[in-house]
Amino acid sequence: MHLLMMQDLVKIKPDYDSLKLIEKGWGKSVSDYTDNFKFRYDSEGFMIDGYISCPKNIDGKLPVIIWNRGGNDKSGRLDDFLASGILGEIASWGYIVFASQYRDKDEFGGRDLNDVLNLIKIAKQYEHSDSERIGMEGWSRGGMMSYLALTKTDEIKTCIIVAGLSDLISNENQNPKLGKVFQKNFGNEDKKKFLEEKVNRSAVCWPEKISKITDILLIHGTSDEKVLSSDSVSLYNKISALNGKEKYALNLIEGGDHYLRKNRKEVSVMRKKWFDERLKFKRF
Repeated sequence: MHLLMMQDLVKIKPDYDSLKLIEKGWGKSVSDYTDNFKFRYDSEGFMIDGYISCPKNIDGKLPVIIWNRGGNDKSGRLDDFLASGILGEIASWGYIVFASQYRDKDEFGGRDLNDVLNLIKIAKQYEHSDSERIGMEGWSRGGMMSYLALTKTDEIKTCIIVAGLSDLISNENQNPKLGKVFQKNFGNEDKKKFLEEKVNRSAVCWPEKISKITDILLIHGTSDEKVLSSDSVSLYNKISALNGKEKYALNLIEGGDHYLRKNRKEVSVMRKKWFDERLKFKRF
């Protein structure tokens, strides 16, 4: 696996207007005190686009967060502005943040999962990474990707899932548009195979496979119009029953929508506190 060095990175240089929008949306510490970069990495022969955000003037090594985006195909992909804001916010808390755009041929939780797993390998070898302190965060479809990743590795110390998709079958019944996404990405005329693919991506069907060493915070808006909040409730109940409630937390945001637009500050405080307590300052 290629060792990622500074010379492999292309620095993002937002213009004045973009910096002001980042400051307005995510805070002055994000616009003033973080650097953001683009890079490419190999995953099963595919060249994958990725982003890194980190504090300016790093001294020593910092804990790492792998950030998994939502959406499907080109929907939900980061651009330079969103990466600078979304990833930069986490970086401003004292973390190095890595994000994958996933391969162009989307499988919605198929072999594209390897784009996340290979990013973990890349992140561990980055010169400023504390490879013993790796966390993960996933939003929506990125929550599904995170759950899947946690069945393949024990290297993730803690994980935050926001509006995470964990029951594809229930959501397909509730949201026909999501069902069309499933059909496009992994469906076919074989109904039995189609059901198997949905089960394979639904963490509520295999909670016992999720890494038992990983602390998990689930956050979900009760008025989520895209992914049922019952996804997070059901999975929390199952994993906490298996492994004990001390490793997990469920925070339901009353009236919160899928993007938690009106609750961003509250949710940011919640996320930072969890990462700090469960990753940055915890003794392993």
